[in-house]
Amino acid sequence: MEQQVWDACLDAIREKINPLAFKTWFFPIKPLGFSGNELTIEVPSQFFYEWIEENYSSFLKQALKDVIGPEARLMYSIVMDKSQGQPVTIELPHQNAMNSDFIAANRSMENQSKNNDAFERNLARFETHLNTKYTFDTLIRGDCNSLAFAASKSVSQSPGQNAFNPLVIYGGVGLGKTHMMQAIGNSVRENRLSERVLYVSSEKFAIDFVNAIQNGKIQEFSSFYRSIDVLIIDDIQFFSGKEKTQEEIFHIFNTLHQSNKQIILSADRPIKDIKGIEDRLISRFNWGLSADIQPPDYETRKAIILSKLHQSGVNLDESVIEFIATNVTENVRELEGCIVKLLAAQSLDNREIDLQFTKSTLKDIIRHTTKRLTLDTIEKAVCSYFSITPNDLKGKSKKKEIAVGRQIAMYLSKLLTDSSLKTIGLHFGGRDHSTVIHAVNTITKRVDSEPEERKKTEEIRRRIEILSM
Repeated sequence: MEQQVWDACLDAIREKINPLAFKTWFFPIKPLGFSGNELTIEVPSQFFYEWIEENYSSFLKQALKDVIGPEARLMYSIVMDKSQGQPVTIELPHQNAMNSDFIAANRSMENQSKNNDAFERNLARFETHLNTKYTFDTLIRGDCNSLAFAASKSVSQSPGQNAFNPLVIYGGVGLGKTHMMQAIGNSVRENRLSERVLYVSSEKFAIDFVNAIQNGKIQEFSSFYRSIDVLIIDDIQFFSGKEKTQEEIFHIFNTLHQSNKQIILSADRPIKDIKGIEDRLISRFNWGLSADIQPPDYETRKAIILSKLHQSGVNLDESVIEFIATNVTENVRELEGCIVKLLAAQSLDNREIDLQFTKSTLKDIIRHTTKRLTLDTIEKAVCSYFSITPNDLKGKSKKKEIAVGRQIAMYLSKLLTDSSLKTIGLHFGGRDHSTVIHAVNTITKRVDSEPEERKKTEEIRRRIEILSM
């Protein structure tokens, strides 16, 4: 019965959106059940749910009205792949409603004991300000964040009972600090280790503190924060110069730390480099562990893109993935934004996502489209191909892979740029012009006589072309 109802809904929706968008966003949906006025459908991921809600809820609403009637209800079952291949149905808040109760999320609940019921009620009552999308399952681990990731997992398993208290995570904008911090909070709540987990930005903390002073509620403010089991404060660099706020933080910190409560902080730079923060606070913030997050390397960027695509239930051509991973180098948030923008544009334009479509759609995000080819570009392409670092390339290592990479970099620099031999030698570790000449001659002979060497060099040139577009 549910299949017939859903097929009727699809017939109504099919006429109103373009065929490619219909195929992309409605073919993967499966009807699970129909009872009374309530239809339950299964979508393949959280991202899928959010996209449908954001872009097609009005079509769904009208179709359900037409097929079922004005009292129609829709239940979502959102499936997530928990790395072991076991799909589970998770609960997500709805964003749109019909008669104030149109869409709800469906979750299969096991029988709970009375204690668990009480814990659940407390969980629902306490406002954590956590975003349930931010979990360890959706966080990609790489060399750029390995220490922070490991420490965060440890803290999530024993909050307040570990050596990482406080845990300070620092790094630039869009690198995943907030995701990692909130993943700790969500893990603590999911594993029932505490119900009093609070995420707050430094700005909100400061504003609430000022309001508490103005309204004569400073005691209530202080008591609330001292009652938290896991306190997560984002972007503490904004406390700089706020003396009264720092005074309050100092006392809250002392109370929580002495009570073995977990404190998690983030900043855009190392604690010692933040100006305008009192020495006694800096000292306390350094009691635990400070872990940095660096911009992701090529492999991690590619893994992030593939993860986002997996969550959305979408496949892209390898050339498109490589183009994005190669050009968006500094910001995880922009990587994810590229995927969302591509899917949105594809849905609107009714076109397949190929490399040319990607370049056109992302030209405002990827600002490398008109740049002149530089030695840095060649360096990046060579490093990504050989999975080595710029320091390896410019260093003194004579390992075969690094030495060959260095010679190819010099060869391509001479072939593709107007740089002098001296400039090329200086760029790649301060070497003299004779070393560059030797590298150019060596690779030229190999390219002419060895098919595998020619294929390797052509692949690196292709990467350079992508980088310089």
